[in-house]
Amino acid sequence: MRLNAGELRNKVSLQDYDETRSASGHPTRTYATYASVWAKFRTLSGMERMAAQQVSGVITHEVTIRYRSDVHVDHRILWGTRYFDIKDVRNVDEQDEQIRMLVTEIEVAGPSSSSSPSASPSSSASA
Repeated sequence: MRLNAGELRNKVSLQDYDETRSASGHPTRTYATYASVWAKFRTLSGMERMAAQQVSGVITHEVTIRYRSDVHVDHRILWGTRYFDIKDVRNVDEQDEQIRMLVTEIEVAGPSSSSSPSASPSSSASA
């Protein structure tokens, strides 16, 4: 299945994290953008969401991008001012042409919150 370039309408940032510990030993995740890519976002319907949740928890969207080997489930997506945790990554038809991800939209806590995977975004993040 070929990916039509016209479907990739949303510029997103793929982000990875670096985990450090504060002086008190509290873990802190700092996110940084490692790639900006074009993506197709699709909000899942009720039935699709129910099926996806059996695999990966509360799934809100499906995101498709051109194939990359460096996308992992512990990364996240920044789209404008919205953040999405990646819950599942699939190499569509094992053809190395496109990646389809199931994601959950998250609220990002302020800089003082640090133990959750959705802790403060890096200042280098841009959409």
